[in-house]
Amino acid sequence: MIIQNRHLEKALNDLSSAYESVPGEDHEYEDHSIALAIIERVLADVLHTKPELLPLVNATDIEPLDYRVKAHVGRILFVRAQLLYEMDELDFAAQSARLSCQAFRETLSFEFEDEDRYAANHLHQLMTRDVATVAFRPDEVGESYELLFDYYVEFELFDRAEDMLFHALELRDRPHALLQRGLAFYDDLASRDTRVLQKRGLPRHEVNQGRREILAKIEELKTDP
Repeated sequence: MIIQNRHLEKALNDLSSAYESVPGEDHEYEDHSIALAIIERVLADVLHTKPELLPLVNATDIEPLDYRVKAHVGRILFVRAQLLYEMDELDFAAQSARLSCQAFRETLSFEFEDEDRYAANHLHQLMTRDVATVAFRPDEVGESYELLFDYYVEFELFDRAEDMLFHALELRDRPHALLQRGLAFYDDLASRDTRVLQKRGLPRHEVNQGRREILAKIEELKTDP
């Protein structure tokens, strides 16, 4: 039986209380230890394992989870990854970050009432954290940004989509197909009403500028040996 969301929420509340119960900056490491213990106890319950076996958890262990539970698990794995990174447990931090990324990717298309664009928001945050440097290759980070680009295009959040597009282009090993999709994105925006573009966060002059930058990148690839 999969643990219910209320138990996961309780764990986050317990985590918050634990931090408040350890006063003073001198207890930073103890703070992290308490937080990690709570997180790992909850994850072990959800995944039907023991806390000491969490380093052996892999993608197949979180795949069957209900999507709402999976999204919360992704959030807890994200926090766990950051704590482990700060405690210099880099291999375990990387494993936790990769599982967190999987959970967010697999729940990206679902909408949540409790937070705006839940999985998309957290996936973006994960890609910007220091732990991402030990968990993912640059091209893998670029792949996540590419998924976020598609997501924000679907929901017509054009300003966010543009940000993700250019982040992805900076990191992808083979950006040719993405450049063509980016050009199609700007061509579509160019055909839209100016008021719609303004409402969606990307004024027409920014659309025109973005399209010019994409065309310049396409030309640059043509001249590369």
